[in-house]
Amino acid sequence: MAVDRKKEIIQILEHSGTVRVGDLSERFGVTEETIRRDLDRLESEGLIVRTHGGAVLSQRDKGFEPPVLLRESMRLKQKQAIGKCAASLVEEGEIIALDASTTCLQIAKHLPDMPLTVLTYSLAVANELITRHNISLILTGGNLDGDSMAITGMSAEAMVEGYHVDKFFFSCQGFDHQRGVSEPYETHARLKKKIMNISDQLILAADSSKFRRKSLIRLIGLEDVHMLITDKELLEEESVVLENKDFEVVYAD
Repeated sequence: MAVDRKKEIIQILEHSGTVRVGDLSERFGVTEETIRRDLDRLESEGLIVRTHGGAVLSQRDKGFEPPVLLRESMRLKQKQAIGKCAASLVEEGEIIALDASTTCLQIAKHLPDMPLTVLTYSLAVANELITRHNISLILTGGNLDGDSMAITGMSAEAMVEGYHVDKFFFSCQGFDHQRGVSEPYETHARLKKKIMNISDQLILAADSSKFRRKSLIRLIGLEDVHMLITDKELLEEESVVLENKDFEVVYAD
């Protein structure tokens, strides 16, 4: 991307706190797709955080705050709706798995204190559930990633192979009807694939800002997902594309 455009986007964010793709496209006289690529590159450099239709400035340089906590505040209303919807699908006595995403943290927040087993590699999820005495909590061992508050690595991968899961709720950085579900970090992708292999149902919980976004590592094809839970902000044509696939699409209120 042009260095001058990159600098100016950061300057706009420092002044206003947020930008929208359409506004930047008009300002610089380039296509919206070009702006989306620009924002994706800035996000990969840790300078911004993508939102639905735009971006905000990253807060990494304003003191220690794990990015998972920063991401939790982004599109919070949509994630809360998805979390509530997903939690309502969990039945008493089931064994479920939750990944280390902020969407799955919202699922944990909405789970009732009922007999249930939860397998996770997220410290944030574990911390949320630890006081619910009817929930049996299994936290993987392994290498701690402070940014995502996730425990991954070979030890975690070996540990989960010995389990069985009824429903695996997971999120992603992007999903697309051609590329499928994608993930930016190799360690997270490997562990998610291990959990997928031991799970009866794969439930993708992802807000509409993730649609048509692609990340580094292809995790799974959409044809292998049993259910997608998303919000109602998907455009009509996007909904038609997804609903023509062989999985159930649930729109959270």
